[in-house]
Amino acid sequence: MEEASKSDPCARRVLTVPNVITVARLLLLPVVVYELVGRRNFIVGTAILAFIGTTDFLDGYVARHFNQVSELGKIIDPSADRIVIVSMIVMALFMGWVPYALAILILFRETFITLLSIYLLKVKNHRLEVIWLGKFGTLMLLVSLPLLLIGESQRPNLHVIHEFGLTLSYLGILTLYGAAVQYVRSTLLPLIRG
Repeated sequence: MEEASKSDPCARRVLTVPNVITVARLLLLPVVVYELVGRRNFIVGTAILAFIGTTDFLDGYVARHFNQVSELGKIIDPSADRIVIVSMIVMALFMGWVPYALAILILFRETFITLLSIYLLKVKNHRLEVIWLGKFGTLMLLVSLPLLLIGESQRPNLHVIHEFGLTLSYLGILTLYGAAVQYVRSTLLPLIRG
């Protein structure tokens, strides 16, 4: 994840390699949906989704190691993660590939964090900083989603992959709820108390 000082002129840049990577992975989302839903090509669709997940770590690495951290990147990178996760869960729920309980837990948490981020930024003029627990939970979800989808392939030997992905998804969302509690305790409550 990107870190930058607001006094650093590099932080104000918009057109950076990490930001381009982030936008590119969002542009690949419709391709994933087309391959999975339109063509039922689980291998290709899952491969593209796995690539999207990989780029999440690539843009952070490039930003840190090549001095391309930007304020915009610190906003759109976690937002892109949220969009990827929510889009895939909604698609998987619509197609009957994930349990309702899992989808509701993920969608509720992501909605809460989005509203919390907007509130902190608009009302308290404070940007929600990503914490390691949130990064870890996001990582587990980004890894589990391709596993869930590839497990929907008609090949019977891939069913166990789906079960593993399901377990990893629940662990990931549990971790993300832990991060949400930490956000409330360490950021929201102190700001409300002034």
